[in-house]
Amino acid sequence: MSELAHTTEPTEPLLPPLALAAYVACVAGAAALANCSVIAALFKTSRSGLLTIILQLAVADLILGATLGPELWSYNARSWPFGQHSCVAYRGLTVFASTVSSYLVATIALHSLATIKVEEKAVAKRNKRNAQDEDEEIRSSRHSLVTSSDSSTPPRTMNLDYRLTDRRISVAPPSVFVWVLAISLSVPEYILASTVHQDHSVVLCTIVDNSQRLHMYSILAVLNLFLPLFIMSIAGALVIIKLKIKKILSQIECFESTAALKLSLWLIVIYIVLCTPRSFVTAYNIYSKSILGNETSLAPNNDMTVVNVATSSTFIISTLLRPLLSIALIPRVRKSFSFGSYTSTDNV
Repeated sequence: MSELAHTTEPTEPLLPPLALAAYVACVAGAAALANCSVIAALFKTSRSGLLTIILQLAVADLILGATLGPELWSYNARSWPFGQHSCVAYRGLTVFASTVSSYLVATIALHSLATIKVEEKAVAKRNKRNAQDEDEEIRSSRHSLVTSSDSSTPPRTMNLDYRLTDRRISVAPPSVFVWVLAISLSVPEYILASTVHQDHSVVLCTIVDNSQRLHMYSILAVLNLFLPLFIMSIAGALVIIKLKIKKILSQIECFESTAALKLSLWLIVIYIVLCTPRSFVTAYNIYSKSILGNETSLAPNNDMTVVNVATSSTFIISTLLRPLLSIALIPRVRKSFSFGSYTSTDNV
C-alpha cells in the first residue's frame, strides 16, 4: 500500500540523490544477498514445516526489496521517472509482496504455537507413561516380595521411542491461502494503476479513478494492514506467554520449536516497528487527500514527503533483518549454510 505523489511546484529533492542511492544500494543490496542466501541454502536441505514458510518469506522479501528502491527514489524526487509499465509493475508487486510477507510472519507465529502445543501433548503423554511405568514397577516389586519363589515367568520390558510421534504441522493450506489472497489484492492495482502527467514535468504513479481508489484501499486497509496486525498481536501475546513458561519449555526435546517461538516474536516486533508506520502513513495520505475528488489532491506537502521517505527507509530495513534473524535463530537454517550434510529427525 503506497501512493507516490509530490507537490505540483518544482522543488529540490529532499535528500541528495547520491546519498539516497548509496543507502538503497547498501540496504537493499544486503537484503537481496541475505534473502538469496537463505533461498539457496534451503534448497540444499529438506524443507518441511517452518523451513518452507521461511523460504516463502525470503522470496516475498526479495520481491518487496526490489520495489522499495524505486519507491524511495520517487518520494524523494516527488515524481515518478520510470514510465507507465514500471508504474503498473511497481504498484502490483508492492501490494502482492507486502501482503505475502505480512501474512507469512503471522503464519510463522501460528505454526510455532501449534508445534509447541503438539510438543506439550507429547511431553504430557511421556510423563503419564513414565508415571504408569513407575506404578507398575512398584506393584511388581511388591508382588515379587510375596511370591518370590515363583521365578518361572521372566520379566517383561517395553521400550517406547517417543521421537516417532508425528509432530508435523501442515503448512500447505495457510500457504495457499496467503498466495491466493496476495494475488487477488494485487490484480486491481495491475488493472487500474496509471501515470498522470502534470505541470513542471511532474508525473504521478497512481489510480486516477477516485471512487475506485477509495474502495480498493478500504479493502487493502482491512486485509493488508488491520487483519494481519490483529493476528500478529494475538499471536505475539500467546508467544510471550509460552516463552515465560520455562517448566514446559525445559521438557521439550526439540530445541528448534523454542527457537521458532523466539523467531516469530522478533518477526512480529520488526513488522510492528518497521512496517506498520509506512502502511498507516499511506492510509492517512489516501483518505485525507482523496476526498477532494481528483488525482492532484494526492500531492503531499513537504512535511508528508519527509514522513514518506522516513517510513519507506525503515520499511526496507525489515527485508534485511528478517533473513538474518532466520539464519541466527533457527538451527537448521544455520546448519544449511555448511558444506557438510545435515539431517534432522525433528520436523517443525
